Amino acid sequence: MNGNTRRVLGILLVLCFAAFLMSGAAYASSINSGSGSTGGSAASGIGGHQAPGNSSSRPPDINVNEPFPTAGDAYCTAVNGCGTIPAGGSTAFAWTAGDWVESTVFTGTGITSLTDLGLDWTANDLLLAGQQENWEIYANGTDTGWYAYVNCSGSGYCSGDVTITGTINFGDIAPVAGGYQIEIIESNTIGVGGGSIAWNDGGMTGLSQATTTPEPSSLALLATGLALAGTLFRKLR
Repeated sequence: MNGNTRRVLGILLVLCFAAFLMSGAAYASSINSGSGSTGGSAASGIGGHQAPGNSSSRPPDINVNEPFPTAGDAYCTAVNGCGTIPAGGSTAFAWTAGDWVESTVFTGTGITSLTDLGLDWTANDLLLAGQQENWEIYANGTDTGWYAYVNCSGSGYCSGDVTITGTINFGDIAPVAGGYQIEIIESNTIGVGGGSIAWNDGGMTGLSQATTTPEPSSLALLATGLALAGTLFRKLR
């Protein structure tokens, strides 16, 4: 390989590297520009702990719905004991920090890097007005966000099922032992007489993996670099 050829190859490598950096910067910008959505009662909310994502700029390439919370899932409460959710039933009522519900390990999803969780959950809300239960949402032990459950009626005790619908976007989470496990853990304790909630069978959790797509400017730069390198190479032959 003569000196001219080496110079041409060097130029090509520099241009390719510049295109890579631009596409990476565009991706970094996209994952810091979005926000999660929320459902359920008006005062409830979903929040993320990692960099939020924007589904319009990070199109998901894999979406898998898994049952959680659902019949057979394990739970444990400090006051009402532990067990599994019965078919058509719910967990024991929970109001103590550290109470939890845990899914099975979801394998065979084809997801190699989890970036989003879609929530479609229902709980029996018996909270007193002014009370709020905060639940952290974990994927493979990583805290991805939280959900705040509040009284559903605005006065007195709530008495009824409240549904959560929404999405949490976060940084990449790798599978563990080939799968993903979702866990929700209460992070605060409700005082005596303040009420409680119980998670119902029939919940669904969406697992998503999003792709990164090079921006048009990055693709244009790469194409220009390749064309320029080809021209230089032909002139120097």
